[in-house]
Amino acid sequence: MFDLRRSDVVLLQAVVDHGSLHAVERDGWMTQSSASRRLVKLERRLRTALVSRGATGTEPTEAGHALLHVGRRLLASIDFAIATTHHGAGAASRLPVVEFAVGSEWAYGLDGHLAGRFPDVVFDIVPDDSHRIWQRFERYAADAALGWETARRPMARRGDVLIRTIAEEPQQIALPSGHPLAEQGILDLRGLTGADWVAVVGGDSGDDQGWALSRLTPVPSVGFTVRSQGAALDLVRRGYGIALVSPSSLGGSPARGVVLRPLRQKFVRRLRLAVDPLAIPEPLAEDLCASLRRRYVLRTTAHGSVPAVTQQDPDRVTPADPADAGCAVPPPVLLSELHWTSPDRCGGFEPEHLHLLRVIGRTGSLNQAASALLVTQPALTRRIRRLEASCGLPLVHSTARGTSLSATARRLLACTGPAEHRLDALANQLRQSGPAAGGPPAEGAAGPVPSPVRPRKAPR
Repeated sequence: MFDLRRSDVVLLQAVVDHGSLHAVERDGWMTQSSASRRLVKLERRLRTALVSRGATGTEPTEAGHALLHVGRRLLASIDFAIATTHHGAGAASRLPVVEFAVGSEWAYGLDGHLAGRFPDVVFDIVPDDSHRIWQRFERYAADAALGWETARRPMARRGDVLIRTIAEEPQQIALPSGHPLAEQGILDLRGLTGADWVAVVGGDSGDDQGWALSRLTPVPSVGFTVRSQGAALDLVRRGYGIALVSPSSLGGSPARGVVLRPLRQKFVRRLRLAVDPLAIPEPLAEDLCASLRRRYVLRTTAHGSVPAVTQQDPDRVTPADPADAGCAVPPPVLLSELHWTSPDRCGGFEPEHLHLLRVIGRTGSLNQAASALLVTQPALTRRIRRLEASCGLPLVHSTARGTSLSATARRLLACTGPAEHRLDALANQLRQSGPAAGGPPAEGAAGPVPSPVRPRKAPR
């Protein structure tokens, strides 16, 4: 497996967002020289250029955009597997009543969901428009708020509050299956000027769409205007234009006659949870975040064969046989925010740990796995324990025959398998294509032979 770390994906995302390594240093993430060295090292391993450096700034190349997209998908599959694992509520103190302002689209059934997950708390759900729930939270009229945040409409910025990202949805272009651009992997907004559009007005995605259309010159023609993304997808399927929609609008099931393609430009809306720590203690806030994240996943993905929902608790996943539990299709979103040091429990799990678990599962022994990984057995044991502590999940357990992977670890590997194969295929493709023009040389490549320099004799 190609070793791609979260920090590498974050660095490529920062280049896309800021267009310069100076901005990365200005934000305090890392120095410009460190970011440049990390990019060069990554480029040498792939034998191709990932960014183009010019007088106007730094921007990713086609290979850089492809690696960023595949890396985000791999991290999404890891976060999906961890988020859909049931976390039991702790024994922390509970508040009797919590006033919870949520967007109207999330209010239906939320009271029953929270009542089943937190029996010691009464959640007073106050549904409202997403534009107003942050105003309620800003005026201290709610103890917590759940709603969408976009780049054009940020959430309330109260001080001393706990803010968590439930999900991050990159907006994508919906195309008819027979559209000429449907064969491309990543689209550029500037290449969609001459297309007919289906506009979605109102809601949270309308902000990004209006801003995206305003950037096109000339302004494209809008044939239909609707208020729901479902209607927009129906019109796209019938061939009346293209639309900017959220991947979660499909509800986890593939839409017939419609393909979604990511944009090179970043249009993202985030489902955010804001909590007043004076009214809700941090343990309760973390449990609430985990529960809302899992509810989001179950709502926006196809369940497949994994979760067998019980009649007693429809929000608790109970596979019939944990060893044979499959995996639903991960959503096309990143469930944890991209941080350099993420406070999320998924942040400590790197893609390289998947290879570590696969070796342990294949050998069935920590001693043999340590030999295959070229580390000592105590070092491997400590690493597994730290990994379990960071993600809060049991990964291995001792048996009479050695060491075996837990059901959680096996399900994690099942979820991430397709994304791992896609990353390895992309890495092999980039390496075989050879170094790009102006790109860094491959490791071990011979450079130009320097001309011999005759040593100067020291004066007597």
